[in-house]
Amino acid sequence: MSNLNKKQFEAVETVDGPVVIIAGPGTGKTKTLVERAVNILVNKKVEAKKIMITTFTNKAAKELELRINEKLEELNENIDISDMYLGTMHSIWTRLIQENITYSNFFDNFELMSGDYEQHFFIYSRLKEYKILEDYQKFFDNLSYNENKYRSDWQKSSFLRNKINDLNENAIDIESIQTSDIYINFIKSAYKLYEKQLFENNIVDFSYLQVEFLNMLLKNKEFLEKINNNFDYIMIDEYQDSNKIQEKILLSISKNKKNICVVGDEDQSIYRFRGASAENILNFSKHFNDDKCKLIVLNENYRSVNDIVEFNNKWIKAINWHGNRFDKNIVSMRKNDFMSHNVFHISGSTSDENIRNTVTFIKKLKQNNKITNYNQIAVLFSHFKDRSAKKLEEALKKEQIEVYSPRTKVFFEMYEIKLTFGVILACFKKYFPEEALDIYLLECLDLARLEIRKDSDFLTWIKEKIENITEYSFNSLNEIFYEILNFSYYKNVLKEESSIEARANHNLAILSKIFKNFQKYVRYQKISVDNDFSIIKYFFTKYLEILKQSRVDEIFSEEDYPNDCIPFLTIHQSKGLEFPVVIVFSLYSTPNVSGDLSRQTSIDRLINSNSKITEIEKEYFDFYRKFYVAFSRAKNLLVLSCYEKGVSENFKPFFYSVRGVNSLQFDINNINLDKVTEKDERKVLSYTTDIALYRYCPMKYFLVREKEYSTFEKRIFSLGIITHKAIEHINKLFLQKQELFSDDYIENLVKNIYRFQNIDLDKNVNKIIDIIKKYVEDENENFKYIKKVEASEFRVEDNYILYGQIDLILEDENEIKIIDFKTGKYNEYFSDYRQQLSLYKLLLQKKYTKDIKTYLYYLEEDEPKKEIIIDEEDLIEDLKNINKTSQDILDRKFNKIPYNQNTCGLCEFKNYCWGIQ
Repeated sequence: MSNLNKKQFEAVETVDGPVVIIAGPGTGKTKTLVERAVNILVNKKVEAKKIMITTFTNKAAKELELRINEKLEELNENIDISDMYLGTMHSIWTRLIQENITYSNFFDNFELMSGDYEQHFFIYSRLKEYKILEDYQKFFDNLSYNENKYRSDWQKSSFLRNKINDLNENAIDIESIQTSDIYINFIKSAYKLYEKQLFENNIVDFSYLQVEFLNMLLKNKEFLEKINNNFDYIMIDEYQDSNKIQEKILLSISKNKKNICVVGDEDQSIYRFRGASAENILNFSKHFNDDKCKLIVLNENYRSVNDIVEFNNKWIKAINWHGNRFDKNIVSMRKNDFMSHNVFHISGSTSDENIRNTVTFIKKLKQNNKITNYNQIAVLFSHFKDRSAKKLEEALKKEQIEVYSPRTKVFFEMYEIKLTFGVILACFKKYFPEEALDIYLLECLDLARLEIRKDSDFLTWIKEKIENITEYSFNSLNEIFYEILNFSYYKNVLKEESSIEARANHNLAILSKIFKNFQKYVRYQKISVDNDFSIIKYFFTKYLEILKQSRVDEIFSEEDYPNDCIPFLTIHQSKGLEFPVVIVFSLYSTPNVSGDLSRQTSIDRLINSNSKITEIEKEYFDFYRKFYVAFSRAKNLLVLSCYEKGVSENFKPFFYSVRGVNSLQFDINNINLDKVTEKDERKVLSYTTDIALYRYCPMKYFLVREKEYSTFEKRIFSLGIITHKAIEHINKLFLQKQELFSDDYIENLVKNIYRFQNIDLDKNVNKIIDIIKKYVEDENENFKYIKKVEASEFRVEDNYILYGQIDLILEDENEIKIIDFKTGKYNEYFSDYRQQLSLYKLLLQKKYTKDIKTYLYYLEEDEPKKEIIIDEEDLIEDLKNINKTSQDILDRKFNKIPYNQNTCGLCEFKNYCWGIQ
């Protein structure tokens, strides 16, 4: 730990009791967390499974895990951390609920909604059930909505979703409130209906997931004690972005041992609109005796040069915080930069002149070789309603400088997206009279006509499709989309030989995810003339209309950006990122303390009733925190950009206190910019989703795993899926409750799995029930040896990480048994299966000293359990083969295999490889 500064060392060493670590921007927070975790593992000798570390994003969790493993390797410590509870709060709560499903209202293997958009659509698609609730109309009377019925229903669904989430995130027990207020009584009814819909569909959103977990803790003392005993140490990253229900959960699960460390910075709390509360970190110590909770402030900034740090300090101290801020002074540790000034402004007498001057500045950096890649620059906006965003984008495009932004308005205007819509729409043009199409769809058709004429094969294909469309049926919009990957425009995009093509490919991969999600929303119905192509009509005339009102980053989280493009980000999107050059717009902004506060509903007042801070104070705090986050993203150069008359009173003292980029103080020769940090993100390679897929077809691997194009599901009955889920449930339940299972229980279990998979009961149901009954009868004596079910295990190699998920691990006093379940009949040709088992054995070897045996369990056989003997020579040979495949993946050897009907003929991407057959 010799490379830690004094305060970091103190944070790493202070592991017992409650601790608050305030980590300002660039102060080595992740390094401190890594060293603290390693200290607990190595010096305190604490088992990995007794440690919980929560992060704000999945990406942050992966980085933390990798760095902890690296540090352990560096110390030559052979400690397996795969059992550690490390991830986002939502992922950890999900894991704990699944591991203890018997205490939950949900059924095993519940589905977690992918985000805001999915939850929004869930309510929207069931809005008719809400419309029959008492006072539905009155509830929405005072709110203005679009005259278009679909848009109006979409907006009402959004309002309902937001209020339900607000109640959940603020831990408001709406059922316990007795009132005559019609708004609160309506939301009580709507909330109860929403809960019922979640339970009936065995699906849960992110905010209700936390309600469920808290209810499990508060309503069952046995479970609460179990969780308290399970964890010796808890660390919470980004605690300033936690909400009230998360605070309640964390205080509940740490109440016995109190070894809880929260890390964050109240100055960077910018997610109040999602329920986050800086009051959680500010008031954390009040939950303990004053002498027990230790406060440690990390204040040495290794990210930004001194001039930027000093500017940020002045900004955050510009208002009176009335005690709602920790006392700290961030200092820069970067002493060797050439420039004396690193904060400048760009201006102009008009908005257009300001845009021109900003483009000139960016070009100047490139022409003088100060930037080698445009992603060294980030442009930040408060939001994308800012007119400057569109103007700047257009001006940069004229100079052949590409930008990338994940906002929907731009996404749906991109050439590749409109073209793809136009081509698919053209296939069904008989069913869409042009007078029925809106302007946007007509533009898509026009683009398609122009592009198709450039490629004679494309033209031949579209003519045939239009002529014979009634003879076709499709499982998904992706099935149609992937047919056109064969044509020259799309083949060029997939080559990604320019930044424009890289961005287009990225967008098309997102579009494939949108198509896949839509397939789920229409319950996997086929696209065919049998239903008059109603699925296509629904997508283009209704679904797309509401989709365009959401943001793509609400539908799919975006953590990576195409190469050599300037990222255009909202300040919220930039959180946690850093860039050599940051240009901040939206300097016309002011704290939102106008008449908007008077529009609060009684529900809003109920939610805010526990806070001691006034709404006006909150608005001021939000404003200064948000721009503090923006300014502190910059490493070498911070530039404020706004036309002269547009600068608001809040920014004027700061804007005019720094020099302009055209002043004598700005000498471009003195600029010394960092390169974009290439983080060591070693690939995590799973046997099933990576190794096996690559061996099946390297090109399919390239498209699915590298380019992230979605496959499309054919909704057919799968005996394997149902049986595996039932077996997993039986094994988990015994591990949790040590109960045996009646015939009635097994029958209901299988029928429930059918129901939640949206599959009608069929002739196979009795066959599956018999398989499960036989399994329970055969394994009755072995259930007591169950150690783990669906166990995730890792092995860190030199330049990648091997991952495996093991169906079942049994342990007795002498040995470990690995069980991998298979449906179907025993087959002696199981070399792939053997390698998979070899990997699992390797993953467990450093964890257990006992003898490890491996089995394939064929559920349909009379004698199902087949031991697969894997000796040391097999292990060495199998690992060598796995490493060879892994290295081919890392070396990007994505060649096309020879045509094979069984492999290529059934593949979604056959047209890309082999053309239209």
